Amino acid sequence: MLKRVLIVVTIAVLLAGGAFWLLRDQHAPPEGAMTQEEMARAVGGPVMLNLVRGHVPGRSGEIMLVPKPHHFMINEWDLRTLGGEPEIKTTHPGPWAYLSRVPIVVRGPGITPATIVKRPVDITNIAPTYAALLGMDDFESPSEPLPEVGVAPVDPLKAIVTIVIDGGGWNVLDRYPEAWPNIARVMDQGVTYQGATIGSAPSTTGALHATFGTGFYPMDHGIPGNVLRDDNGEVVDVFYGKESDLRHLMEPTVSELWDERNDNDAVVGTVSIENWHLGMIGKGALREGGDRDFAAFWDRHKERWIVNEEYFRLPKALRSTDLARLERYEAEMDARDGQTGDGWFGNDIDEIVATESQRSTTPAMVELMGDGVVRTFVDEGIGKDDITDLVWIEMKMPDSAGHAWNMINPEIEDVLTQTDAEIGRFIDELDEGLGRDNYLLTISADHGQQPLPGEVGGWTINTSELERDIVARFGPVLGNASPADLFLDPDGLSAAGVTAEDVATWIGTYTLGENLPDGAPGRDLVPEDRLDDTLYAAAFTSAFLADPQLDLESLGEGDYGRHGRFPVVYNFGG
Repeated sequence: MLKRVLIVVTIAVLLAGGAFWLLRDQHAPPEGAMTQEEMARAVGGPVMLNLVRGHVPGRSGEIMLVPKPHHFMINEWDLRTLGGEPEIKTTHPGPWAYLSRVPIVVRGPGITPATIVKRPVDITNIAPTYAALLGMDDFESPSEPLPEVGVAPVDPLKAIVTIVIDGGGWNVLDRYPEAWPNIARVMDQGVTYQGATIGSAPSTTGALHATFGTGFYPMDHGIPGNVLRDDNGEVVDVFYGKESDLRHLMEPTVSELWDERNDNDAVVGTVSIENWHLGMIGKGALREGGDRDFAAFWDRHKERWIVNEEYFRLPKALRSTDLARLERYEAEMDARDGQTGDGWFGNDIDEIVATESQRSTTPAMVELMGDGVVRTFVDEGIGKDDITDLVWIEMKMPDSAGHAWNMINPEIEDVLTQTDAEIGRFIDELDEGLGRDNYLLTISADHGQQPLPGEVGGWTINTSELERDIVARFGPVLGNASPADLFLDPDGLSAAGVTAEDVATWIGTYTLGENLPDGAPGRDLVPEDRLDDTLYAAAFTSAFLADPQLDLESLGEGDYGRHGRFPVVYNFGG
């Protein structure tokens, strides 16, 4: 009997040991896999600096994904498009130079016209510049004011107006140099920072607009992107959708602090399209000591301007929406391509209007928004008293058009042209109403855009297939995925005996061939010589990015040439 028990126990131990070694082999790094340190050296110091600044431990995903240049992630897509009309959907949360380089153009009293500055600056310099102009000596930021903007000879300035062009980075402006004469006019009249970048990565809207407003990088202001892991462990929209609840913003904006210093008598507000842009002005009445600043974003479903009235107030000019006016502008789109009767660059206008995600991407919507902004300048009394007002305008449509039609196609040039025309209207209205030398104007952008991968040797990564492959290799370890992060399930990791580093290391070896769904139609259209191409430059765990011993300056320029080379300042402030 004892002998039989010993045999059974021995067999059980051997089976358990075999399972252990099997799982160990399955989870072990693939042959030739780079360590995270090696991936960091390949990516290079400038890119790593921005990734570290853009990571928020506990809120960002447990793994930050770094697709190779001109590679990006979307959900399922049809491989058969490789043989005809290409898939035009793109995402842009990458760290590379073509996404990171943005204009910063400032015009105002005391600024020397046609000044070109090439030294490295980034969008964190904007808020401290405003604070310096306003005499806010106690304002904190890791970055310094821009000295070329100086101290305004007008005391006080009537207003500081900031226009952010979503998706208006240099790679878009350079592609369409004739589309922005009004921006060029401001460059001639003010200072242009050609060495400007967004200062962090990934290049996501929610994070970067909070950077504009606070003067801090995401690592400090707490907003890592458009989604985050909240205090309950749930992955949520950063501002809770239409709730516009900015509870996760950890640093005050320059606008909030200025408003409070003036007993909330300054006019502070924004007209935008998404509530992800509210980080430019702050929490409104949610902040202790704050008030209901004006704000507006567009409800695509209800086709009207809305805001959470508990924390903000909708400007009078946008409390009703003139849909007839929008429809008139949409009808006029037919002739914008130089022909009539063929739609807008071959797109059926009725179909665009009926498509919820596209109607707000067109030049017609740009023009409608322009009408609302100009009326808001008047109705809100911008610059009409002795307290400087801070207004932030977010022109979302170039980014939306890029997602809908891609930056290489003529639709985005037309949207950019109309965006520039509206900027010209804003300037003319302000010049006439306030006097050109009585206010400060800044124009910038939150990121560049992704061209179609087939044009530049990139690839569209199937996010859904990546998720399936992670689960197939490691078990149920995945919680949520975004185009920038993987949010892992701690219970799943523990049960599978897997670490975040195991997953990150494997992703560094993940190939184009592995990312093709089994039996997918169009598989034969994929070039055979690309099947072994890896898709990711790197994948970094939260622990690695947050490691204070990580020596960024020692990493060198990396292996990605011009994509990883752009002006940076190795300075975190403090």
